[in-house]
Order: sequence, then structure tokens, then C-alpha cells
Amino acid sequence: MSSDTDRFDVRQFAADPVGVVRRHVLGDDLLHHGSVMAVATAASGALNYAYQVFMGRALGPEQYGVFGALFALFYIVNVLGRGIRFSATRFTAELADDGPALAAFTRGFIRQSTLFSCGVFVALVALAPQLSGFLDVSPTLFVLAIAGTAPFGLALTANFGTLQGLQWFVPLGGYKVLLAAVKLAFGVGLVVLGYGVHGAFGALVLSSVVVFGATTLHLRRRLGTPDRSPSFDYRRAYRYTGPAVLAGFCMTVPTTVDVILARHFFSAQLAGLYVSASVLGKILVFLPMGISTALFPKVSTDETDETTTMAPTGLLTRALVYTAGIAGAGAAVYWAAPRFVLTTFYGAAYADAAPILQWYGVAVLAFALASVVLNFELARDRNRFVYVFTAFSVVEIALMWALHSSPLQFVQVLLLGNIALFVLGLFEVHS
Repeated sequence: MSSDTDRFDVRQFAADPVGVVRRHVLGDDLLHHGSVMAVATAASGALNYAYQVFMGRALGPEQYGVFGALFALFYIVNVLGRGIRFSATRFTAELADDGPALAAFTRGFIRQSTLFSCGVFVALVALAPQLSGFLDVSPTLFVLAIAGTAPFGLALTANFGTLQGLQWFVPLGGYKVLLAAVKLAFGVGLVVLGYGVHGAFGALVLSSVVVFGATTLHLRRRLGTPDRSPSFDYRRAYRYTGPAVLAGFCMTVPTTVDVILARHFFSAQLAGLYVSASVLGKILVFLPMGISTALFPKVSTDETDETTTMAPTGLLTRALVYTAGIAGAGAAVYWAAPRFVLTTFYGAAYADAAPILQWYGVAVLAFALASVVLNFELARDRNRFVYVFTAFSVVEIALMWALHSSPLQFVQVLLLGNIALFVLGLFEVHS
């Protein structure tokens, strides 16, 4: 990205607005790479939401409430995966110009991530009786739904992080689409065969196995086999993984734990309605996610480049503009026509979730913008905002635990917290 593209001259814009916009758009590799990932995210998102909508229709509100709570817990477990992915991206970007060191790091990091994932599986199996009791589901279902997805699911994030750090966005996007397609195919097949919620989560396990194998073979073929022992100090990755896991916690929990609490505090019918609004609301996070995916390695590369003397705030500004445009458009649709959206995707049984969806869209818009700032700061290895975001997330959980008179009250807590986080994040960037 040239410095000319980073710089926006008001006088030039006044003289030739079309030319200035064309120059910025066509020369913006963040937009180009972000668009690649946005297309892949939209395609995989469409498949993921087809999976969700099929499950909602096939299982019915009560069983879908069980499915939604377990699926939310699955996302929370994947906080660890986000930490692994952030670390892989950060250090792959740093080593991208050193082929042998990169190959050695990748091989070693994938091996260690796989071992760690197996340890998570063992821990979750041990906790199954307690956690399944909280959600009022059978321990067998919990082990399949949550623990069973951990070994290959978490290890897969290391491969995705490596592809992201190398800025190989086309293969990364392709594998994301493949993961969603395989999950949908297995999910539909297993539920139609009568396996219910067990079949829905069995599809997650099988899709992770397939795509982990495919991405591992891809990386080994492209990077080759290291001809020397790894010289990378993995203690750096371990130290970075702590804040990275917290960042993953921040980007997952505020729009996920509410579903688990809804299952705990509300009736099965209300919980199912809340899940439908939550699932649709998360589209506004996933659609602009391609921008953040492209942003992270570019900022990391700039930060490790000793010739770079200025913070890449131009990248942040453009990322926020693109994210606001995408997520803002979706939030406007949710606000204007919530019943139409709900009945189109889920059917008339979910129409009463309309007020929840209206406010959930606004809350998620603020969350999407705050997440861009969080990605930016983490890529710069500036962790203070990560800790602030974590503290706010814990406060949000506590408030939802205390204030649960209605599903709409959950959304109000999320909205106020996310707006505050975005404002604090902007102050942190410029501090």
C-alpha cells in the first residue's frame, strides 16, 4: 500500500472527487484482500446460516434452544482457537521472508497446537457432568458437541492463522467455504437420518477433520519440509498467546454467552426466540470480518518492519469505514423489517423475536467496530486495550447474570457496553 493511498487530501478531493475516490479504492490492497475474504466469508456465512436455519426448522424452538446454548458454548471453547490463530498469524507474518525458518515454525506450531487441543478435549470430558447439568443436557451430548470438536477444531485454527499471516487469502477463503459446506452436508444428512442435536454436532467434528487434513497437506506442499531444526523461540509465541486468547475471549463472549444465559434463565420458547435473533445478529459481525482478517497481518508486517516509523492508523481508518458500511447496512435492514427477516429465515414461529433483533443489530454494529480496533491493537502488540476489553466483557456477563427480566434487557446491556468499548478503543489508539 503506497503512502499516497494512505493520505487523503481534502483539496484534491474537492477538485476531483471521482478521481480521488477511484485512486484510493483501486490502490487499496486492504480493500482488495478484504474483499476476497468478504466474498469467502459471505459464501461460508451463507452456508453456515443455511446450517443454522435448517437446524432451527428441523429441530423446533425447544430443541433449537438446546442446540443454540451448546453451539454458543462451542464458540466459547473456540476462544482458545482464536488465540492460537492470532499467534500463528503474528509470527508467520514476521517470518514470511525466511522460507526455512517459516517452514520450521509452521511444522512445530501445528504439532504443539494439536497436542494442546487434545489436552483441552481431556479437560472438557472431565468437566462434562458439571457443565451438562448447568445446561440441562445429557453428558453424552455435551461430550460430542463440545469436547468432540476440540482436537481437530482448535488445531485447524493454527493452519488458518498461518495462511492468514502469509496473506494467502484465496486459499484461506476457499478452505473456510469448504469447512462450511462439509458441515452443512453432514449436518443435513445426520439430522434427516434421525440423529437430532447429536447429528448437528457430529457434523462439526467431521468437517473439522476433513479441512484440517486438507490445510495441513496444502501447507506442507507449499512450504516444504524444514531442513534444519527450528530456531524460533517459541516462548515468544506462548507469551503472545495469553493476550491473544483474551482477545479471542473478547471477540466471542459478549455476543455468545448471552445465548447460554438465555437458555439458563428463560423458558425454552423464549430462549429459542433469543437464539434466532442472536444468530441473525452475528451476520453483522461475520460479513465485515474479511476486513479484519486482511488488516491483522498487514499491521503486524508494518510493526515488525524496522523501516516503518509511523503507526499504520490509515489502515485502521479505512477498516472502520468499510466495516461501518457493511454492518451498518445490515443493522438498518434489521431495524426496518425485523419480522420479515425472521419469518423469511426461520418461519412465523419466530416473529415475536422482532424487537430483540432490532436492538441486537445496533449492538452488534458497535461490537463489530470495537473488534476492528481490538484487532488493530493486538496486531501492534499493544495489549492494554485487550485487558480493558476483557474487563468490560466480564462486567457485561455479570450484568446479564443480574439483569435478566427479559431478553431485551440482555441486548441493552450489550449495546451500552459495546458503544463504550468502541469509544475507549479510539482513545487508546491515539494515546
